[in-house]
Amino acid sequence: MCTLAFQGYGYSQGFVKNYRKIANKVINDPNTRIKVVGNLDGICSACPNQTEQGKCTKQAKVLELDRRHMKVLGIKIGEILTWNEVVKKIRKKMSLKKFDYACKGCDWKQCGICMNALLDCHFYLMH
Repeated sequence: MCTLAFQGYGYSQGFVKNYRKIANKVINDPNTRIKVVGNLDGICSACPNQTEQGKCTKQAKVLELDRRHMKVLGIKIGEILTWNEVVKKIRKKMSLKKFDYACKGCDWKQCGICMNALLDCHFYLMH
């Protein structure tokens, strides 16, 4: 969901640059394989909330958000999907009600960017 909604905002310039690189890669090549992990990933690698010990200062919150997203989308740690497959799962399984559940507590949710991205994702499916 975060990559679907990514617009170049973030926690620092380094984070945004890293995330833009990753987002561009999967969007420009929708068959890029993405592995679901249960710890810090490539996006997290440039986040200023990461400690020197490789932990996130908001780890409990992030893990709970990830857990809810995996539950809604029906994915598991260790699973490998393409970006196309991820978007299909979002279209099929992520309703507005489930979005409210999956993203509850995320600081970015209140901006409306993510909900708009979800609505756009569903809109393009219908046309």
